[in-house]
Amino acid sequence: MSAPPALDLTKPIDNVVVPIGKGSSSKLPDDLASLAEDAFDGTDDWTIPDRVKSQQFFIVIDHQKVPSLIHAFTALDAEMKAVGIGHLISRKKRHSWGGRVIRTGEIGVLLWRGMPVLCVRPGNYWNWSLTHSWLSKPLDLTAVTECAGLTYAQVGQTEAMVCLDPQNQVFIVRNGGFAAYGQNGTYKVLEIVDTLNLGEDNAVIETDMEEEDITGGQKRVGGKPAVPGRRVLGYKKEVLHSVQAGGSRQTVTVATFFNVPAQNTVVIQNGGLLKAFGAGQHVITNPKCTFRGFFTLGERQRSFRTQPAYTVEGVPVVLHVNLRYRVVDALELTKSYETAFQALRNPAQSAVNAVVSRLSYQEFMKARSLGGDVPDIGHQSWLEAFKSECLRELRQQGLSYGVEVMSFDVLDRKLEGKLGDDLEKQAESVLKNQMQSTQVELQNRINTETEQGKLQVTQVQAKQTETQANAQFLKTSKEADGDHYRRIKLSEAEAEAVRRLAQGKADADAIAAKQEAINVALIAEARARAIKLEADAYATVQSHHAQRIQLEQLERDKFSSLPPQSTLFVGGGGVSGAKGDNAGADTNGVANGVLGAYHMGRGLSLSQQRA
Repeated sequence: MSAPPALDLTKPIDNVVVPIGKGSSSKLPDDLASLAEDAFDGTDDWTIPDRVKSQQFFIVIDHQKVPSLIHAFTALDAEMKAVGIGHLISRKKRHSWGGRVIRTGEIGVLLWRGMPVLCVRPGNYWNWSLTHSWLSKPLDLTAVTECAGLTYAQVGQTEAMVCLDPQNQVFIVRNGGFAAYGQNGTYKVLEIVDTLNLGEDNAVIETDMEEEDITGGQKRVGGKPAVPGRRVLGYKKEVLHSVQAGGSRQTVTVATFFNVPAQNTVVIQNGGLLKAFGAGQHVITNPKCTFRGFFTLGERQRSFRTQPAYTVEGVPVVLHVNLRYRVVDALELTKSYETAFQALRNPAQSAVNAVVSRLSYQEFMKARSLGGDVPDIGHQSWLEAFKSECLRELRQQGLSYGVEVMSFDVLDRKLEGKLGDDLEKQAESVLKNQMQSTQVELQNRINTETEQGKLQVTQVQAKQTETQANAQFLKTSKEADGDHYRRIKLSEAEAEAVRRLAQGKADADAIAAKQEAINVALIAEARARAIKLEADAYATVQSHHAQRIQLEQLERDKFSSLPPQSTLFVGGGGVSGAKGDNAGADTNGVANGVLGAYHMGRGLSLSQQRA
């Protein structure tokens, strides 16, 4: 069977029309194409129909030719005057005080013979007419108003007005308004709808994602918050109108608004034709068109348990499977089912029955786990058989309903019946033994790893101790080397200081001795010069007696200068006997005596220094 073409999610899905009972790939005949388009008139019709625009006393506010309500009233007044049924805008003058006060944004309404007469400009109006009467209070220009056959209303860009004309025909007004006078009936505004926010009360969520829900379907939230894990398929709001029929009032639906999220679609049916609308805002005013459902084009998955399928031996097997799928053709799906899961559940059960009926329960029991089977030459895993056969058959059946099955995996399997219970007990016993052995093995492994961990901790602690000892030894060695180095440097500094002190002292002594010798020489020289001068002075003395006295004085000084232990030998020279011609000799003797005394004194001085 050829698969229907997948929808391009990057393009809108609007204007897709398919007849019920034919494939989506079939093309409508030319004679039915126009009929199919006409069948969906009144869907996505956001403009005022021409039949309404052409009615008498109906002015459309299009923001171009008629930009405001006041202009609409003026145009409506001109039409009413042309027909001769009266005028709409009052000819009364404004006054500065008294009367009825009309403010900006309001209009005053006077009733004349059941018809409205409007005071559209703000000011004070007097009414002295007996045929005109004021309405109880002025009307707001921005509100939806119906008064004495006059109806006017305006909505914004995101709003839509659901209206009825005098023939009870429904039409929609969006981003605009109108002003109308119903001479043979009234125009009614039933409701104003925010097309961007239809409200959480009108949300439609998928209900076939719960495992307990077998049939599936769609339902409204009903004011409750959306359940986590469920997807909001779209929003649907119905506008109701109450009518009197047979003595009782009934509520009928006159318009339905849809807000479709991205990658979703909504399907509408009219007779035997279906039409899909893509993401965005949509409206239906055609009573022949009915809502079929919302559909998501994104990927979805569902887990569920199949009905018992019987093996070759007649053992019932229940599989817990996970189904992953997506809708590729909502129109094909809508022909037979409301949801994709409804379309896949029976084919999935049939595929499971077809595969399981060819297998034996031993093949199911060979698998230790769903991740793989016990190796067996020539044996094909029942999981592989399930995926290769069941998935292939399910895909073929799913595509015929416009659903692509992406995966169909087994999460668990269970054998039912007495034989199944016995096998389950055996499997539980084996599993229990395996678990016990696994627990023992795990406990042994834990103990072994614990001891290994303790050993590693001890090794790490020993390594830390060794590292700390090495660090302490290195620190001590460095401190000892530093102390020894400091002592050596201190000794060298002290020796250098002593050497420099001794050298300085020796140099000072040498300098002092040298200076002392120089001083002694200078003193001796000075004394010799003094003695010589003194001797020369004595030699100039003429008196013999004076010379003798000088000689005696010299002798005394000479002998007094000798040490006490000195032995003196004195001879009688010619000192006392010198007379006459020997006077010159006596003078020379005095001089010689003085020189002898000098040399004697110098010798004594040198001997004392040497001593």
